[in-house]
Amino acid sequence: MLEDKEQKLHEDVGGSENSVTTETDKVPEKTTEKVEKIEAESTPPPAEKTEALVEIEETNAEDAEDVDNHRRHHIPLLDYHSMSLENLVGELQRLVRNEKIQAIKNHVEGIKSEFDLKFQEFLDEKKEEFVTHGGNEVDFKYNSVAKRQFNEVYAEYREKRNQYYKNLEQSLKTNLEKRLEIIEELKALINVEEDINTTYKNFKDLQERWRHAGSVPRNNYNDVWRTYHHHIEIFYDFLHLNRELRDLDFKHNLEEKEKLVKKAEALLEEKDLNKAFRELQTLHKIWKEDIGPVGKDHREEIWERFSNATKAMHHRRQEHFKELEKSFEGNLVRKNEIIEAITVLAGNVAHNHKGLQKQIKELEALRNDFFNAGKVPQKENEATWTRFKEAVRTFNRSKNTFYKNLKKEQQVNL
Repeated sequence: MLEDKEQKLHEDVGGSENSVTTETDKVPEKTTEKVEKIEAESTPPPAEKTEALVEIEETNAEDAEDVDNHRRHHIPLLDYHSMSLENLVGELQRLVRNEKIQAIKNHVEGIKSEFDLKFQEFLDEKKEEFVTHGGNEVDFKYNSVAKRQFNEVYAEYREKRNQYYKNLEQSLKTNLEKRLEIIEELKALINVEEDINTTYKNFKDLQERWRHAGSVPRNNYNDVWRTYHHHIEIFYDFLHLNRELRDLDFKHNLEEKEKLVKKAEALLEEKDLNKAFRELQTLHKIWKEDIGPVGKDHREEIWERFSNATKAMHHRRQEHFKELEKSFEGNLVRKNEIIEAITVLAGNVAHNHKGLQKQIKELEALRNDFFNAGKVPQKENEATWTRFKEAVRTFNRSKNTFYKNLKKEQQVNL
């Protein structure tokens, strides 16, 4: 049986499992050779892996690069769409100064996307006013305090992030080397001629070293762990010569995995879906990193229970996202109504100062309503924003034309 497993090791071809490329993906040539060997030896993933499991493995691989990466799950993503330029700058500054730099990537990207859209709209309005009042478009310049502050804080973020990944890269490479060396030592255990109790003690020492070997690059995480577990199982097959030691470990591991299964099943009743999913990710991490194999009689059954709980959680999340999508459709209807109201306003611009000032206030209220109306489906986002900008721009053109003509009349009367 042991020989069969070793033979299968050399027949199977594994690949990097759902790798996510980051600044830390590069590894030294020596390490790369070992990783390629590991991938060729490791048991390949199931031919059809569930979407739920893939999502959890990718997230855990990313979190595994740094113990603080998980912080990104706990920092709320605010409604940046409803924020003013000044508030967006303030939120960016708060994140960069107070949170772990590796945990705020999605937040910063969300803020930057909204800031760029709103600032461009603001700049277009100012340029149009400039041209309407007789200026040449090529001469237009606008100094924005908000833009300058945003650029300064964003540059600070980029500098901190680059420095963080520069420091992290070498650490991850070193840790990967350690883990590959431990795997080689683990493989060698079955060829050592010594007392079985001594071999078992050395095995436990290797497991302890593995637990403290540190984080590895995310694109190596799943392959390295899968290979490690594979050779752990081979060692336990080798240990059949001393059933008592092996069965004690199997019994303990089964008890621990049953606890995880019960916790995973209980999470299906958790009302906070985001919290439940994060806890399920943690359970998968413990299953993979902290608990060894169980006896073959229980291996498939215990995994199936754990996998079924994971699938059920995934189904809950998918249903939740469908409900969110429905609410986004409602937001789209509301935003289209607001755009229509602005379009009507732009088609009936007042021809006197008092009336126009009233309409300017109406437009500002409609703009605020638009930004507070919530998210729309992603596929509709760009088109909705374009229609909104065009409706506002049409009103502003008429407004600027009115005041340009009014200014001319005043000059003539002088």
